[in-house]
Amino acid sequence: MADQTPDDPPKPGPYRLTDFTPPEDREALDQQRGRRLSWTARGVVICLTITFAGLLGRVYQLQAYPDPHIEALRESQIGTAHMAAMRGGLIDRTGRVLAATRVGYRLFCDPLFIADRTVFGETIAYELGYNPVDIDIKLSGRSHKRYVLLDDRMNDAQVDRFKGLELPGIYMEPITVRDYPQGPLAGTLLGFVGRDGEGLEGLERYWEDRLLAKPGSFKFMRDYKRRRMWVNGEDYVPFEDGENIRLAIDAYIQRVCEEELRAAVEQYGAKSGQIIVMQPNTGEVLAIATYPTYDPNAFGEVDDEQRRNRPVTDVFEPGSIFKPFIWAGLTEKKAAYPSEPIDCTTSGVWVMPNGRRLRDARGKGIISWHKVLKYSSNIGMAKVAMRVSIEDVYNIMRSFGFGRPTGIDLPGEVGGLLTMHEHRGAQSYSHGSWPMGQEIGATGIQMARAMSILANGGVMVEPRIEAWKRADDGVAVTTPQRVISPRTAEATLYAMRDTVIDGTGKKANSPYYDIWGKTGTAQLPNPELGNYYQDRYLSSFLGGAPLDKPKLVVGCFIKDPDKKIGHYGGIVAAPAVRNVIERSLIYLGVPTNPGTDLSDRVDNLYEVVE
Repeated sequence: MADQTPDDPPKPGPYRLTDFTPPEDREALDQQRGRRLSWTARGVVICLTITFAGLLGRVYQLQAYPDPHIEALRESQIGTAHMAAMRGGLIDRTGRVLAATRVGYRLFCDPLFIADRTVFGETIAYELGYNPVDIDIKLSGRSHKRYVLLDDRMNDAQVDRFKGLELPGIYMEPITVRDYPQGPLAGTLLGFVGRDGEGLEGLERYWEDRLLAKPGSFKFMRDYKRRRMWVNGEDYVPFEDGENIRLAIDAYIQRVCEEELRAAVEQYGAKSGQIIVMQPNTGEVLAIATYPTYDPNAFGEVDDEQRRNRPVTDVFEPGSIFKPFIWAGLTEKKAAYPSEPIDCTTSGVWVMPNGRRLRDARGKGIISWHKVLKYSSNIGMAKVAMRVSIEDVYNIMRSFGFGRPTGIDLPGEVGGLLTMHEHRGAQSYSHGSWPMGQEIGATGIQMARAMSILANGGVMVEPRIEAWKRADDGVAVTTPQRVISPRTAEATLYAMRDTVIDGTGKKANSPYYDIWGKTGTAQLPNPELGNYYQDRYLSSFLGGAPLDKPKLVVGCFIKDPDKKIGHYGGIVAAPAVRNVIERSLIYLGVPTNPGTDLSDRVDNLYEVVE
């Protein structure tokens, strides 16, 4: 293109207003434009500030004073998750599980997703083994519900079959389940928990605070698809499992006791029975059996009477098994010496100074104080008791722990019956009753503790259901209490050993261990008439072994055996105690008497409870 000449018109192009503004006015225009931009920016900032302030105010209003509809929407976006905790377990002294918590499943359905309700019950019944009528009843009138419980605890077979079942509207959800893997073993001792996991009876109730699990929880925010977005750490509550408690009970010895007790009760047609096994030097209860018993896994199938823990709740008049304690107390007071002759009359009848007639089964004539206990003479016991005051006899019984609870860790323990009336004098009727085990009420655990005093060299220890812990484990150790001297305790044991060798307890004698003990055949009181039944008895045997170093004290109490079959304590209860002692001591590894052969006693001795 040729260059433009002066005569040609100017070419078009971009122009600015300042191109046609005199130079002196351009500065003013620039200042005006700057002010315009400044005010615009200020206006924008002010608008943004107002907007943010409004948003902040709205946020505060939503937080502090939300609209109910908004509040509902907000709460729907916040969820709470719960973390299950396990209830503490109960194990025996060797670690065998007696009670534990595991994960189980319950079955429920959502009627909204059930395709055909007419065949739903039959399908469930066929696939999972339920009654179709029960399923239909549970669904009846609940078609509008979203959650209908069909089974609050499925068994393992049903859970396995459900996993392969494809049926809309039916679901499983995990729950915690309390199990008693040993079945009815120690059922009355352990107790059970309810459907909500709370201990209702036995140790489950007594140790509820220790066994109780504390579930945890945390809160989280959901997105619009109900998915978890984040967790609020401030609302996190950790879960706490319950404490596992080790018992003094030995599951094998417990089963031995239950087997022997059941055999004795059924053989003699009795109403009930109980056996207690204690270690006399520690007070640990190795077994506490009752019959009839029950399975805690099915506690609803039995009544309250069958679930009672009789060794701590049932009070009975002990009869002749009470004599060793009075005998030891009188010997300690030097009312008589073991070799001192006592006139028990040849007729077997003696009239007390107050006119009461006492009888022995057979007249013994003049026998030593040692043989008074061996042959269980009522007359000999009363005559020596009359040498001390009635208060002295009462104090002897109190010193052996009668008239008050033992303090064992079991619910429902009673203190028995022991009353001292002011009007009783030196010639009181009770002066003849107490020495032969009448006018007193005791429990099985009280009797076992009292016998443990004699087996422990005259020292009383408190009975324990929980396994012994050392003092440095933080457990208070009770101070043993001396009741009688070691010499008196030894003399009492030797008198009871003669009872087993050549007295009323012959059926408790064993070739393997030197068993000592005392028999009892006490008439049951008739509360309606205020006297005693003539054909109903408590048959008992209370003893222990070995003689030189006692390891076990065993008490067996059989209530109301059939008199036509047998009712004497030496016949009904003594064999059961012998079998329990033999099987338990062999299981514990206690050496037998020299020269004895165990080849004929190995059956079931070493079988353990898994």
